[in-house]
Amino acid sequence: MTVLYIAHLHAQSSIFIRSSEFHWTRGNVPSVIMPKVSRKLAEDNFSLVADSSRADFKIHIKSHSYFNGQTPYFFFALLDATLKVYSSKDSTLVYSRELRRIRGGGTTIELADDRVYANAAKIIADSLSRFMFEFTTGKPGPAIPFTTDFEVMCEEDKDIPELPANRKNTYVLIIANDAYSPLQTARCGADSADYHNRDARVFREYAVRTLGIPAENVSMVLNAKSFEMRKEIIKLSSYSKGINGNAELIFYYAGLGLIDENTFEPYLLPVDIESADPKFIVRISDLYKMLTEETSKRISILLETSFQFDPLKPKPGNNKSSKIILRYPNIPANVFFMAACAPGQKASSDHKAEHGLFTMSVLDKLKESRGQSSLKELSDYVVNRVRSLSINLRLKVQLPQTLIGSSLNKDLTILKL
Repeated sequence: MTVLYIAHLHAQSSIFIRSSEFHWTRGNVPSVIMPKVSRKLAEDNFSLVADSSRADFKIHIKSHSYFNGQTPYFFFALLDATLKVYSSKDSTLVYSRELRRIRGGGTTIELADDRVYANAAKIIADSLSRFMFEFTTGKPGPAIPFTTDFEVMCEEDKDIPELPANRKNTYVLIIANDAYSPLQTARCGADSADYHNRDARVFREYAVRTLGIPAENVSMVLNAKSFEMRKEIIKLSSYSKGINGNAELIFYYAGLGLIDENTFEPYLLPVDIESADPKFIVRISDLYKMLTEETSKRISILLETSFQFDPLKPKPGNNKSSKIILRYPNIPANVFFMAACAPGQKASSDHKAEHGLFTMSVLDKLKESRGQSSLKELSDYVVNRVRSLSINLRLKVQLPQTLIGSSLNKDLTILKL
């Protein structure tokens, strides 16, 4: 437990701060949060005092971190914290805040724990600084910036535009699958340089910050198994039922995909499925059906994946008399659909930016337009940029595909993601 004593020079107010921290990799260790809080409040003209009995306010901070999964090369952590501020004069609680699921990640479990505490320290310091400024001056405090749990590798990762969270009837499900077995990876013809997890995490930041969707409306599932994928997709559809069909839904998937050699239909691959058993895979037509289980105002689907035939099996249609036409199933009337490439093509990544070309282009347009580009503008930009990048980086064409439901066609230049 760490204790600091701080006083406001101008308001003549003294503050006593007590902090208790538990680190899931190290247990109880010297405070990480308190030095950051101290520096932040010092910048705002607060200073240390030695006698806690003279404190006008008492601040209590309690925090603990915990494990939140891993990929083959990365670990994730979460942190919960409770902030309370009491007036010493009459022991009245004047400020209380619960911070839940602050995120962090690193290449080892220790780094993940360190990163989540570093993120939490900044959020808590900003929160307390803003409250004390407002409480002692009666003026609005500065906005509290976001923190992220991914390393900035390219322009799309930084300076993410921030808009008010006013889209309360919009719900988002993000699924990122990359913990596949070697057999699954071989079946999909994928290499180890896909950045599905990272793509999903940055897309989530844009959904919350740039698209103005409340954080509690955005769900992200990492390395989903078959049952979990179906459960979460149906759950996304169910949100519309509670608001009389007025919900807008966004489904984003980054992971592996294949083409069924019997039906020629593309399907998404959960992390626990080795075969093409239709009971367990998620075909695109299954995705449509589950998302439209309940009536919704509009549904947007974005797929960062490739759909190719299993190279470990004989390719169907090898005889010259047969011709295979690969395409995505026709979409329901209220669906906007974008896929990273056409069935049969391979979706590529930018290894320097550590993003799929498709996702990177979507993020770039959202950033440039501050989330205000129409669906047509977004689609046109992504198609042209991915085609150009794929030729320059991979010397082969990757062509994103867009399908538009009949009820959305006339408003394509107005509607936004």
